[in-house]
Amino acid sequence: MQLAAPASLLAALFLSSFISALALYSTGGPVQILSKKNFKAEVIDSDLPALVEFYAPWCGHCKGLAPAFTKVAESILGLVTVGAVDCDEEVNRPLCSRYGVKGFPTIKVFGPEKQMNPYTKKVGKTPTDYSGPRTAKALADAALAALLGASVPALKGAEALAAFRGEGALPKVVLASAKAAPTPLLRSLALRFKGRLAFATVRDKDAETVAELGLESFPSLVVLPLDGSIVRYDGRLKAADLIAFLGKHAAAQASTPKAEAPGSSEAIHGGEAADADAGDKAVPQVVQELLAADVENLLAEEDAWLLAFFQEAVPGGCEAELKAFNKAVAELGRLVAAGAVNLTADATVGAPFNLDAAALSAQPCRPQVLLVPFGEDKGEAEDWLRYSGPLDSSKELQKFALEAFPSYVTRLTAATLEPFMASAPLRPKVFLITDKDATPGVFAALSVNLRKYRYVFADIHSSDQEALQRLSIKKAPAMVMAFLRPNEDGSPPELGKDARIALQHFPGPLKYPYMHQFLTTFAGMMGAAPEGGIPEPEFPGAVSAGAQPAAPVDVPEAATAAALDERCGASQAGLCALALLDPASEGFPAELELVKTAAGRWSRQPLRFSWINAARQPSFLAALGLGADAAPTMLVLSPKKARGARLTGAFDTAGLNALVDGLLSGRVPTTPFQEMPRLVDGGEEPAPQAPVDEEFDLNDILAEEVSASPGSKEELLRRADQELQAEAARKSQEEAARKSEADAAAAAAAKSKKRKRAKAKKRAKEKQEL
Repeated sequence: MQLAAPASLLAALFLSSFISALALYSTGGPVQILSKKNFKAEVIDSDLPALVEFYAPWCGHCKGLAPAFTKVAESILGLVTVGAVDCDEEVNRPLCSRYGVKGFPTIKVFGPEKQMNPYTKKVGKTPTDYSGPRTAKALADAALAALLGASVPALKGAEALAAFRGEGALPKVVLASAKAAPTPLLRSLALRFKGRLAFATVRDKDAETVAELGLESFPSLVVLPLDGSIVRYDGRLKAADLIAFLGKHAAAQASTPKAEAPGSSEAIHGGEAADADAGDKAVPQVVQELLAADVENLLAEEDAWLLAFFQEAVPGGCEAELKAFNKAVAELGRLVAAGAVNLTADATVGAPFNLDAAALSAQPCRPQVLLVPFGEDKGEAEDWLRYSGPLDSSKELQKFALEAFPSYVTRLTAATLEPFMASAPLRPKVFLITDKDATPGVFAALSVNLRKYRYVFADIHSSDQEALQRLSIKKAPAMVMAFLRPNEDGSPPELGKDARIALQHFPGPLKYPYMHQFLTTFAGMMGAAPEGGIPEPEFPGAVSAGAQPAAPVDVPEAATAAALDERCGASQAGLCALALLDPASEGFPAELELVKTAAGRWSRQPLRFSWINAARQPSFLAALGLGADAAPTMLVLSPKKARGARLTGAFDTAGLNALVDGLLSGRVPTTPFQEMPRLVDGGEEPAPQAPVDEEFDLNDILAEEVSASPGSKEELLRRADQELQAEAARKSQEEAARKSEADAAAAAAAKSKKRKRAKAKKRAKEKQEL
């Protein structure tokens, strides 16, 4: 006899089938199904960028997005990872929470760059939120924009080709086509085969180079093995086919490069900007050169400062002492801002500070360091503390600097812990368990420097075992953060009976730089970000609104490959600043003057300024992912590290200074490039601008089809029309299904109501009979 399945089992099977039916994307489809299990391998460990949708299958907006998101995945398949995470699945909820998903759908772009967490030593990627239009073209553009970090140089002439073939020990790949800029497909391949193949482009009109490669039709792709031969690819220029072909000619799998810790000075200059000697440790430039107006403005601020006064008669004469002081300050993290004032330039600046004139005369390069206290009332300058310890000791300098800070920390016991937790319950609490009878200065400074955040700071003595037990702390010293867990749907927590408190233990060493970075990194996730979002780091900018500009200096034009190599060659230490200008524009004289002024302002730093005629160097710009319309702009590059950043603000004094200051202090993020592109001696004719096509077309993305058939465009249009009709039919069916469900629900409700009325009538009749 066959037994009937239990009702609970049937319900579970029905629920499982129902959830599967709700899934927006299917396994094996163009949109990759991502989960906690494969997210690291497919997104974090990959050298390719990724466009990731965090969704819930019941979400109406997610259902509406699915067709466009699927179309994007089909169009850029193999170029960028396009994946989706179902946050409604229990196993994926920690993953969605980790990336701050609070609503659906949430779309994030993960670039190719990896970073290392300084205390867990784990490698990760920092995504950016996508908030643009939810159309296929806009989403594809955002995904492909992440490929711009892959720099593919443009070659011109047999000499450039020979130099390219002779560089390094990797096989080379050259694409010859009519396009001045590398296509997204080629950039994607350069990332995929990073460390295994080197890529470059050649224009089809470059007869000399094309002849050297033996090419007659275009576009054409060749591999240049190390044995000097030329292997021509004769297949389709499609991602899957090219990947299979290039995989046969690539070098052995490259070892994973060491990821960089966030905020590390390796991100831009790796010690080169602070020291030209290769043996020196990487040190960012954190001590800011101050003028008279800067000093006046900082005294009106609340922040604490270290002010160093010195007398340098000859530029570079005090370099050793200033570098030692800068290194010590850099090792303090973002504990306190620091500035240096050269009294030779303006002796009146030091007048209010009661400096030791005799000592300055005897040792002009030995900075006299004063501690400007925290608070609006700085008191009298003659009462400020003076540093007498060694300039190169960060330990002694930290002890000195901590004297500037008050404490915004509450000392708790087991008896006061519960009332403290109940106060401002939505604000995360940061606890320090310490053996000290008084709040340690480092923790007090942390509470002051993060005062604009929504954290509440407290400390507990390690002898209070009851309090430690409540916070699940087994050993001291330790730091732990308590906060309300987000709701199950990822929305912010609310007060109520379902509110749950979570504890996050700090895993790193209890040193200021690590604790500061931990709290600022997780502020957004923990609901502790200040109003207006995460602020800039606490170091004020080197140039204030009223700063006096330095005297301009001459900035040469880099008009030839040799001139550029002299300023920005791979053998050059330090940084190079390249202004991309158009001499034919009306604003050129004023723009060049701005560059000269910036060069004068930063003349004490290991930074070389030059400018390039952007209109005459389209290949150079294209290799960096730029067009001639990018001018005027500024690039600051580290030739040795092959990293750099582009001006994103206005091309004015404030914008240029903010870019340089941010790079030298490690605040501005950088992106890598394979190698410095080469200039064309004498310049090139500007490339014609391609017409702007607003329609989403696969050819616009791959852009390298081989002699497409005459009917291919019509075929694409026909398919697009079919897709639109199919989508309209699907929506019509969904609307009909929803109406049918609503009608059925209404009928069921009416029937139920009728039954209830009949039962009530029957009960009333029975009562009458009784």
